[in-house]
Amino acid sequence: MEMSATTCTCNCTTRPTHTTHLLSISQELSQQILRTHNSLQTHQVDLQHLVKLIDTIFQNAAAASKCTVEYAKLNDMIICLENLDCMRQVLEDIRSISCEMWCNFSTGSVETATLVLLQRLKNYSWNAKVVLAVAAFASSIGELSMLVRHRSTDPIAKSVDILKGRYSCTLDFSVLHNLGLFKAMMDIVNTNLGFLEPSISNIPKEAQSMKDAMACFPTATYNILRVVLQVTTILSKGQPVYNELIHLAKEVSDINLVLQEKLEFCRRDAECNAEIKVQYQYDDALTNLISRISISEFINKINYYLKIQVPEILRNRHMLYLISDLDISIEEIKVLNWVYQKNNQMYEIVWLPIVDLSINCDTKGFWELKQLMKWSVVEPCKIEPQVIEFIKKDLHFIKKPIAASVSAGGELTCQNALPMLWTWGNLAFPFTLQKEQHLWDKIDDQTGWRLDLLLDDLIVPDLHSWIKCQTFVCLFGGGDISWIQEFTEKVKYAGYAAGVSLKLVYVGNNKRKGVAKIELSRDINVLESEFQWQFWTRLDSILYAKIRHGKTVSAYKTDRVMQEALKIVGYGGKGESWAMFSMGSGAMVTTNGEMGLTVMSNYQNWRQDTTGLRFLEGLKHYRDVISRDVHGCINVHLPAVGQIPGIIICPECSKVMDMYYTYRCCAE
Repeated sequence: MEMSATTCTCNCTTRPTHTTHLLSISQELSQQILRTHNSLQTHQVDLQHLVKLIDTIFQNAAAASKCTVEYAKLNDMIICLENLDCMRQVLEDIRSISCEMWCNFSTGSVETATLVLLQRLKNYSWNAKVVLAVAAFASSIGELSMLVRHRSTDPIAKSVDILKGRYSCTLDFSVLHNLGLFKAMMDIVNTNLGFLEPSISNIPKEAQSMKDAMACFPTATYNILRVVLQVTTILSKGQPVYNELIHLAKEVSDINLVLQEKLEFCRRDAECNAEIKVQYQYDDALTNLISRISISEFINKINYYLKIQVPEILRNRHMLYLISDLDISIEEIKVLNWVYQKNNQMYEIVWLPIVDLSINCDTKGFWELKQLMKWSVVEPCKIEPQVIEFIKKDLHFIKKPIAASVSAGGELTCQNALPMLWTWGNLAFPFTLQKEQHLWDKIDDQTGWRLDLLLDDLIVPDLHSWIKCQTFVCLFGGGDISWIQEFTEKVKYAGYAAGVSLKLVYVGNNKRKGVAKIELSRDINVLESEFQWQFWTRLDSILYAKIRHGKTVSAYKTDRVMQEALKIVGYGGKGESWAMFSMGSGAMVTTNGEMGLTVMSNYQNWRQDTTGLRFLEGLKHYRDVISRDVHGCINVHLPAVGQIPGIIICPECSKVMDMYYTYRCCAE
């Protein structure tokens, strides 16, 4: 949400994706897998004790041939599991699928058997399915290891071994351990268990990290269960093919890499969420308990956040701390990038994104924006509540991006230097009110409404050539394509008849969707989106500066720069058509759309003695004549960037304007 005249509101690096063919399956199989899952009745169980039991079974199985099995830990785990009521159904399901894995699933299609196994586990989450399937496998491994351990000394064990038809005498579980099979199984179990941690499971499902993870759960679970069944089939033959087992162990490890990557991004979001959420659990009264910090403490904390990634270049430098949420526009970043890269190392920039991760854990947007920036960045989860309080209370950050300027000596020279940057570029350095006033003192209030105040050679490379050659320049905006077509034809006719060189420049709409370049004729110069943004933001910044420097009611009446800027911001804010005419280095002539079209349509009425350099003079005179009896007032929407103006005079009728607060969530 955006607030005009005040408002309030929240992505970690664009995530690299570890892709593998193992998670690529046919669409038909994918649908079959999804149909086996009952998402409405998922059992929520604590599997920590079960995972420990699986690990102990694998360790003991590997040590069985050496007769060094330790049963004390195993005993404790069994007692613990048996005393948990919630585990009874889980243990029943494990026993059931363990039996079926060895007795039934070893014949027929592995794909079919895997789908049947998934169906058996339909009431568990995708992650829990993996844990239970590996537990069933471990159960059988544990049984076999006992037969291996006692077959030579206990006739009953040998008899059972023969009757079951497994002929386990050829199995060497230490070899299975050395092949990495047990480790791969435990790694995949622990990774899936990680997704069941409360901090991870509490991440909103719409968060990008969780969406990415959930998207691969069904396929990953299917492939893991398929591998478990294949291993079971190989071991049930009594003479395992170790090359196949090595291959299957690697396949499990590869799947685990994919899931670990997803888990890592989820953990980052969970960590950020946990650290930031504390700040927003207090009500307004409790926020006062957060200790206030000074500007020097603020700087020290930012330097601490950056100490790992920040080079020596940031030491003892003039700093701009760019502060925004994640709604900062790409156009704003692009323009600031260009200004920053031309600053000749006078200052450095650090971005401090203020994000409420208790509401939105999706930090993908943060990393995408970070990639666009040419300067240093602090991750949202590192910014402490004290720093956020300082930014909001001392720097008056609401929603609109600001840039706090701090000198190399640690002095806050300006709470928000962005309006200076948008108006003057790097000429505004070191971003003090005195420097800004000095720059404005060079601009005459009456004659300073010139083309080069609103445009520069970054926006229009040929600007200085146009001014020097006395080119007739028409800037216009609005979203009415019919008006644009009629108006530009009239301007071209008048310009041709007067024998002047003409340039038409379309600057779009203020905070609204303008007309696409493809809809306009080729002889119209259409500014790129970032330059349209810069044009309108510069107008806002001019007004902001005038207000900040304390223009009085009487001063409004004599300051033509402020009057004309208010008109254009007013026209653009309502989406109305408008036009400005310039020729050489003289002051521009401003009109609304209707007046501009009328003036150009009636060119024959004022064309006498207005050829060449007198063209703009004749245009202005005719506009003044026909507008004497016309009363046209405006609405002005100024962005909330800190100080709110008390009184503004209407530039059309010279009356005091009413002030309203406007809350807006989008541009249209």
